[in-house]
Amino acid sequence: MMSSAMIATTKSFCKRAWPGASIGVATLVIVPLMIKILMHLQGYRIPYNDQEIFSLHFTYLGISWVIFLSITVRALAGSQKYCRGLPISSRAIATWLMLAMVGLVVVLQLATNGAYRALFFDERWLADYWPVLGPLLFLVTLVLTGHAIFWTLNAPSYTRIILSMGIIVALFWWFLSRYFPQGFKAEAVPWSHVTLGEFVLMQLVSLAAWYQGTRAFASVRSGTALPSPQWTQTRNWWDSLTTGVSSSGQTGLISHREALSRLHWRDSCQRAVIMGGGLFGIAVLVLNTTMRNANGSHPINITEGFMQIYLMFSIIAALVVGLVAGEGTCGPGRTEMKSFLAVTPLSDRDFAVAMFGNLVKTVLYASLLIQSGLMLNMLVFVAPGMLQGDQASIISSRVALYWFVYSVYTLTCFWTIAANVISVLWTGRSWFYYLVIGSILGCFGLFVFILNSTDRISYSPNNLYCQMAFFLVLAFLIFAGVVTAFVTACQKGFIKLSTAGIASGLWLIGSLAAVWLKFPAPTGLQEMLTLSLYIFFLSLFALAFAPFATIPLALSWNRHR
Repeated sequence: MMSSAMIATTKSFCKRAWPGASIGVATLVIVPLMIKILMHLQGYRIPYNDQEIFSLHFTYLGISWVIFLSITVRALAGSQKYCRGLPISSRAIATWLMLAMVGLVVVLQLATNGAYRALFFDERWLADYWPVLGPLLFLVTLVLTGHAIFWTLNAPSYTRIILSMGIIVALFWWFLSRYFPQGFKAEAVPWSHVTLGEFVLMQLVSLAAWYQGTRAFASVRSGTALPSPQWTQTRNWWDSLTTGVSSSGQTGLISHREALSRLHWRDSCQRAVIMGGGLFGIAVLVLNTTMRNANGSHPINITEGFMQIYLMFSIIAALVVGLVAGEGTCGPGRTEMKSFLAVTPLSDRDFAVAMFGNLVKTVLYASLLIQSGLMLNMLVFVAPGMLQGDQASIISSRVALYWFVYSVYTLTCFWTIAANVISVLWTGRSWFYYLVIGSILGCFGLFVFILNSTDRISYSPNNLYCQMAFFLVLAFLIFAGVVTAFVTACQKGFIKLSTAGIASGLWLIGSLAAVWLKFPAPTGLQEMLTLSLYIFFLSLFALAFAPFATIPLALSWNRHR
């Protein structure tokens, strides 16, 4: 019985693993071979001395490990449900799965390295520049440790997560130290010989990982693996934050609008916050950390560099949030609005209020997540420098003012881009999407054409008039579109007249402030062109208020098609 079960387990695992394994090995062999052939045909020197080949060793290890471990994890995820139902002990199943994963990665590594020896390397490869035994034994240890962590974290807790991360970091630190026997500041050397102590240590870690992996698998299989209370509380808090649903167990009645808001948030807005806010917040944190030295050592210079990266990623994130949240109202093919939205028993006005509230929450949460990445950088790399020196108070006030102005400006851009993209997508009409995209591209093409004409005839005032006419006409069209949207929304009863008045007042206050601070006096042609450009920017500022009218109109248009 046990032998037949093991054979069935192996077949299930290998059936899922061999297509990806074949593609992975072929990729790792064919791509370098093609590069070698192309370099030879182009007459370039092939980097074939020992040091140059050894410098590619870590690149190969990183790529191959990612490919092979991904293949084995995918095969494990596909076969674990089948394996749990086998009529044999949990220790036997877990052990056999571990052996299958280890055997697969060993075979793949040996096949790839054998192909490299036949195609690229000479007989000195193992000793001089391409170690195999040490990395292969470490990979076996890493697979077994990862297997243990995989089953252990099926019952997550903060202690297990922190301990698992510490184990992984320690393993990789130890592995890299094999290549730097004289310290990490010295040059790397191949790990050509595995000492007895290194071999015994890896075997002890593998044995401990096997023991923990079998215990954790048995707990998961028997259903006794449960998350810690602290982890459960954190998960409930996160679910409440992202979905708007409380897990307190209360079953009070809620309104139709509240129910619609929660369901729509879970359907599309939550994903937009995670993708546009969480991922880009991490990107801001990582990129600012890695590039902090390029901005200089002064706190103001570091802040400027951080803010530029923050602004760039915020604009990209706004597009992502707009696209993800905007596509959440229609089904596949955009033939109709999703049924749970279309048939909700609410008037168009209440329907738009619920959806608009989710839009505001989505933009706010996503922008705060990105801002949190920036704030971590500021606290770690800027705050210590602000407290040093004789001019600490002046530097602190300048940094704080710079951060505040940039953050408000970035949040305004984030809202304007995301909200207007969503208002276009919530119409549900593909032809309208293409019309808007085509109009933007057409205006950009016309602007490039005018600039090229200006470069060719740089002294003709007619070209300046063309640029002024371009910006003024575009500003007029934007103003006309925004005003028309507000008038139509008020006439249909989607928004109150007071809403339009407040939006107009806020735009007017911002415009007057811009006029007072920046507007040039129209004394010449160049100043007139600058004035036209500022008027165009004021029309873009009006787009920040346009979603208050365009969102209800888009939803009504989509809902009643």
